[in-house]
Amino acid sequence: MLYLAVLELATRLRRIGEVAEVTGLTARAIRYYEELGLLEPAAHATGANRRYDDDDIERLTLIKQLRDVVGLSLAEIQEFLETETARRDLRRQYEATTDPVRRAQLVDRVEPVLRRRVDLLERKLTAVQALLEEERTRLQRVHDLQHVNLGRTIEP
Repeated sequence: MLYLAVLELATRLRRIGEVAEVTGLTARAIRYYEELGLLEPAAHATGANRRYDDDDIERLTLIKQLRDVVGLSLAEIQEFLETETARRDLRRQYEATTDPVRRAQLVDRVEPVLRRRVDLLERKLTAVQALLEEERTRLQRVHDLQHVNLGRTIEP
């Protein structure tokens, strides 16, 4: 148990309630994301007691952004997170070497990963822009009707 306390201090492991507060997610949502495989907690203390580190909090914040701001489905979030994992791994490899040839290889490998992320976000943006255009058209029709009706007397 002392080992866990030392580990918790060294890596700043947090309980689910604290993580929920920091991220603005509910503990239930965090557990659900774990069930779906979107998140693996940094540690399990005893039984079902999970502990989360800064990387987990960053990942949960990204999940929340992708869900709330971008409007991705859980399947799309899973796809995006797969690219995030690959991107982070390649970045760690890049930072761990000073060999210019190896670094060039890693840069070449990260380009398709980033392209996949951009493509996913562009598809979502295109869909949102199409929906926005439909709503602008509806609004314009209402404005046109208001203009037409201004010239007429409407009797009760």
